[in-house]
Amino acid sequence: MLVYNISFQIAPNLQGQWLTWMKSKFIPMVQGTECFVDHKFYEIDIAEDQAPTYTLQLFTPDPEKLSQYQEASSSAIMDELLNTWGEQCFHFITTMRIVN
Repeated sequence: MLVYNISFQIAPNLQGQWLTWMKSKFIPMVQGTECFVDHKFYEIDIAEDQAPTYTLQLFTPDPEKLSQYQEASSSAIMDELLNTWGEQCFHFITTMRIVN
C-alpha cells in the first residue's frame, strides 16, 4: 500500500475557514480523481506557539494510480490550494510505503 501524504501548516486566524474548505472542496477534489481507495485527515499535536498543522494521507495499492494522480491531477489541485490560501498555507508532500 502506498501513502501519498500532504502536510499543511495554516495561519492560525484562518484555521476554521481552511478546515471547512479542506473537508468540502480539497478532499473531495482529490477523492474525485478515483486514484485513491481511502484517506485519513489528522491534526498534528504541536507546541502552542506553532501554527496549526495537519496531514492528509491518501492510500492506494496501485503505483500506476499514484503516477496517474501525479501526472494528471496533482498540479491543478495544488494550484487550487495555492490560489485559495496563498502563503497562509504552507505544505509539503511525501510518498510512503506501508511496511507492516
